[in-house]
Amino acid sequence: MSVFAYPSETIREAEKPLLEAGIPLMARAARALANSAAAMLKADYGQVAGTRVCVLAGPGNNAGDALFAAATLGRRGAAVTIITLFDRTHGEGLTAARRAGAQVIAFTSSETETEADAEAARADALRELSRAHLVLDGILGTGGRRGLPDHISSLIADWAPHRTGRLIAVDIPSDLDPNHTGAEKRLHADRTVTFGGLKTELIDPRADAFTGTIDVIDIGLGLDPRSAAAELLDRDDLVSEFPRPDATGHKYSRGVTGVLAGSEDYPGAGMLTTTSAVNTGAGMVRYLGSPLVAEYVLGLHPEVVNASGRIDSVVLGPGDPETEFVQGVAEALAGNRTPVVVDAGGIDMIARAESMAGTWLADRPLIITPHAAELARLLSRLLGEIITAGRIGANPMWWAQRAAELTGAIVLLKGHHTVIAAPDGHLVLPAPGPGSLATAGSGDVLAGILGTLAAITAAHSRYDSDDRMHPPREWARLAGLAVLLHNEAGRRAVTASGFADALAEVVGELIHGTDAVGSASSGPGSRSRYC
Repeated sequence: MSVFAYPSETIREAEKPLLEAGIPLMARAARALANSAAAMLKADYGQVAGTRVCVLAGPGNNAGDALFAAATLGRRGAAVTIITLFDRTHGEGLTAARRAGAQVIAFTSSETETEADAEAARADALRELSRAHLVLDGILGTGGRRGLPDHISSLIADWAPHRTGRLIAVDIPSDLDPNHTGAEKRLHADRTVTFGGLKTELIDPRADAFTGTIDVIDIGLGLDPRSAAAELLDRDDLVSEFPRPDATGHKYSRGVTGVLAGSEDYPGAGMLTTTSAVNTGAGMVRYLGSPLVAEYVLGLHPEVVNASGRIDSVVLGPGDPETEFVQGVAEALAGNRTPVVVDAGGIDMIARAESMAGTWLADRPLIITPHAAELARLLSRLLGEIITAGRIGANPMWWAQRAAELTGAIVLLKGHHTVIAAPDGHLVLPAPGPGSLATAGSGDVLAGILGTLAAITAAHSRYDSDDRMHPPREWARLAGLAVLLHNEAGRRAVTASGFADALAEVVGELIHGTDAVGSASSGPGSRSRYC
């Protein structure tokens, strides 16, 4: 199910009143950390007793969590070694670990140490790390400085080739800044045990290599999801929230999807987009483009309507539809708030507009679905400087947020880790899909899915309140569900036409309540990283 991510500042603010009231948050965190560590040791070695545990202890509360957890493991028979890396660490935690039998190695950058003492401490630290079955990273937390001191980073680099045990990061891996280079000098965790709530630092796709599986431990902060910076969606959200037909509904209450996709040069895009719209379960699909493409579409899907009339959403752009048909749709949508999904060539059309406020796309729910190169062209025009796809790929969350702010649209930045941003900066991050989705035409299929889900949502609003706007965050979440549905189709085929056809099977399972979609969560690459 969906998981919310919060800025670290929000979590720290939520902790303050509880700490002032004397609630033992550190004890709760340390207990959960010890349980997670014990479970990992038992899974690997059958028991805790007789294993070797090493703690990398920094100066703050993360070290306190690690030290108290290590004390618990020591009392259960583990041989514990503490490596202190600064001139100070958490005093009470260190005392507890010592009382449980832990040995302590001081490996700091203190100028008072002789070179011989420093080398001896380094050798001792490297020996203990290399033979440890489990290491707890309690060096720095969210309040720590970016970058590890040289004596620590060089120790990590020397240890990495000899590492045989596992690593748990306490709350957040030390030196997580994704802009830092030199991965060989950084800690790569097998698991991150984070407390209070999922932190936004942990959800950046560039952090995957350093976090491992993330366990989110509830320590009683009572965080309000409305204060979250991001929401993560997985298959369970698709199963529970896919919009199923109402038994008393009709084709118009199910939504009419308008498709303006394909051209005489690229007719296949029109067929893929229309097929996916049909198979996602639209009440009706209207094809709005080239008569040549319409012939192909109607030959494949006789239920598609090739005539003007009511529409609840429009998909625009795949296959570079001709200008005359774009203009016809613009005239038909003038003065209303019909949602529009813009993909492919339609995104370049937006880029050429001097101002979004002056276009027919303004004042309506607007979702754009660029890949990095398309977003780079759009942002280059909007910002008046060269933005490259490489820059966007290096920080996709930030650039998606920037594009949403500039355009007022929901921005669905496609990629292995798809990022969806609302204009207020809120992010929706659907679970990644299979590698088979990286193929020509896949984006056309996604556009058709999204257009139909938007049409269904708008049609429900028409009958409920005649207001199609909805808060931007709801549209961002809808886009996330579309990505998850696209992922499911990608697990059942290897070509874009195969994805479009597979949608009928997936949607049928969702509508009729069979458990094939949900039970597939045991398949490779399908499980959420957040527990």
